[in-house]
This record gives sequence, C-alpha cells and structure tokens, in this order.
Amino acid sequence: MSRLSVDLGQAPLPPAQGAVRRWRVTRTYQTYHGVEVRTDDIEELWELHMLVEQGHDWNALVDVRITMNAERR
Repeated sequence: MSRLSVDLGQAPLPPAQGAVRRWRVTRTYQTYHGVEVRTDDIEELWELHMLVEQGHDWNALVDVRITMNAERR
C-alpha cells in the first residue's frame, strides 16, 4: 500500500502556459480600511492554506468560497 505525501511548505507549480486552474477561491477580510475581497485560482485544494497564510491575519477572515473555475469547463 502506497502513501501520498504532500509537502505543504512547497509552493505550487505554475500552470502550463494557457492552462486554467481548477478552483476559484474568494476570500473576504474585514480590515481597518473596510472589506477586502481577494480572488485567486488554484489547481489543488491543498494550496488553499498557503493563500490564507499569505493574507491578512486569520482573525480578519470573514468568508472563504471555493468554486469550480467556470473558465476551465
């Protein structure tokens, strides 16, 4: 039986030129300057934690929405 191991500290590989990533992630933060919305595309769900870690303090995180990227269909 094999085990899949993912190094969560490793940056994701960029998509091939012209490729569209599978997931669209929209994060909403409540900051001192008002509401801030950030949208990113990722290929694998395990990449989500890196987006959250790179954003504002997680206490400012109001909402995270993950949807299939409509451009990929």
